[in-house]
Amino acid sequence: MSVKLLVCGLFIALITGAATAQDLSNTTLVSGEPIVADLAGDEANDWQFGGTAGQRLVISAERFPPNPDTELDPLLEVYDAEGNLIATDDDGGPGQDAMLIGLTLPQTATYTIRVKNITAWAGGSYQLIVADDPFPPECQSGTMIESEMPSTVQGFPVRYRVFMPPCSEGRRLPYVLLLHGSNSDDRLWDQLGIDEAITRGMALKRLPPVAVVLPFGGELANTNTFLIGKSYEYVIIDELIPYVEANNCLISDRETRAIGGISRGGFWAFLIAFRHPDLFAILGGHSPFFDLYNAPPTHNPLDLVQAPPPNPPLRIWMDRGKDDYAQLNIDLAHDRLLENGIAHQFMQYAAGRHENQYWQAHLDDYLRFYTENWHDLELPACEGA
Repeated sequence: MSVKLLVCGLFIALITGAATAQDLSNTTLVSGEPIVADLAGDEANDWQFGGTAGQRLVISAERFPPNPDTELDPLLEVYDAEGNLIATDDDGGPGQDAMLIGLTLPQTATYTIRVKNITAWAGGSYQLIVADDPFPPECQSGTMIESEMPSTVQGFPVRYRVFMPPCSEGRRLPYVLLLHGSNSDDRLWDQLGIDEAITRGMALKRLPPVAVVLPFGGELANTNTFLIGKSYEYVIIDELIPYVEANNCLISDRETRAIGGISRGGFWAFLIAFRHPDLFAILGGHSPFFDLYNAPPTHNPLDLVQAPPPNPPLRIWMDRGKDDYAQLNIDLAHDRLLENGIAHQFMQYAAGRHENQYWQAHLDDYLRFYTENWHDLELPACEGA
């Protein structure tokens, strides 16, 4: 049974001190349909819905629209018909977003969702979604695997992480290889909340099943060395890709393999994808750090985007915030892509600097881009599963 949320009767808004950000007066809301509302500092909104005993739900309260400068910190509380608190969450989603997955309703009744703002000095808008939980009870969360692989190129093992999403056991998955920036490591994307963003996206049916691979670049990724078989490029294409595909349940195919990166990681993602379009179908650069002089023309993304377009073609995304210090050469790459007739998406967000808060705010955008062609994939079984 799906949840039907009605404005009059089963679903009512009891707003304290703030107005909803959309007119709900004649709206019928069904499971999975979002509501957008405002919260001032140190305020709470109450929402009511009818549910049945044993029904399992996903409830998400996320800052909306994504804005790296907002200080809103939503807290979720769920109360039964007698006013007893039955569930609560603060930061179960990516960043400061709140999320409950697998909430089982104890009885057929009217329940209250209370959305609080923990940040007393700052308000903002949030999006509330209630939906049926699509995950079976035995697989409510994914798994972040930490491991390492031998590396002849580097001369010592390469550390990496792989996130396998909920309920993915036994099936090979498409994946995104995500590279970190120069002042971070393989923990960066994990710390931004990439695993929580994937879990929420799948729970709310925004995303298909997808894995991510997060390698540690180390000193080699920060070195301007581009010799054949000796650079970070070859750690990725000759060692990491074959190793993680052989040791994890990942599809080994160009069309289901994407690469992207933040800052210096964006530099490497562009370099590798443009030089090896036979390996990747999808490329993303998130505040990619480009430089006119840090690599020869055969390896510099600012030159590669002027060369003959990659064949087969890449589906390309690039973004930056309004106040990104690297914007000059990001914009130059965009202009050169246009001049060369290379199709790409270029997002210039109205807020944001070259920092974690900016990238975290746009995780959902990145994941939707990477996975937009993977919703109807037939996922093959893992050997031995």
